[in-house]
Amino acid sequence: LNMERWRWLPRALPAQRLEVDIAGQLATLFRAGAPVLAMKVVVGDPEHRTPMFASQVGSILFNPPWNVPTSIATKEILPKAARDRGYLARNDFTFVDGRLVQKPGPKNALGVVKFDLPSPFGVYLHDTPGKTAFSRTDRALSHGCMRLEKPRELAALLLERQGGSAADVEAAIAAGETRRTHLATPVPLYVVYWTAAAEADGQASFRPDV
Repeated sequence: LNMERWRWLPRALPAQRLEVDIAGQLATLFRAGAPVLAMKVVVGDPEHRTPMFASQVGSILFNPPWNVPTSIATKEILPKAARDRGYLARNDFTFVDGRLVQKPGPKNALGVVKFDLPSPFGVYLHDTPGKTAFSRTDRALSHGCMRLEKPRELAALLLERQGGSAADVEAAIAAGETRRTHLATPVPLYVVYWTAAAEADGQASFRPDV
């Protein structure tokens, strides 16, 4: 199965790329074909699977609002609000043109950084206020989106190629306003699923098939 999934990929992967391994629940940024940043990732649970796909990260959104998907609003958030009248206000939810939106801020489900990409499946890469999830061995917990352990570090490295820095990332977050920064060169993204892999020392490793 893994050899077949490998066959779907380009024979030579781009030297500059971001890979997210759903089974390993890890993300790795490559430069010149070598890993320069690795981090844990929260991926979709068995009922809301993160799909395998290829795309490219084209921009970074600082202090993003969360446009709540209709299914999550209907099945989860609005029932909580019906039981607790102060739930929406307490968690910074509001209605905009009839759609439930969570304002930017420390309570926002997307955290303070979101990485935008063409995604036919409606799943994205983003920060999260729920940092404790990264201490878990099994991180298949989301509705399909990929929550990153080190989003600020990733943003700084992606912007470095166009003169950006970690200080710029922190300043954009501290400003508190929603701001989009386009990448001069979009970064290829591959969301893969390796339950078997060859490690650097030549040994095979196997992971649970969530």
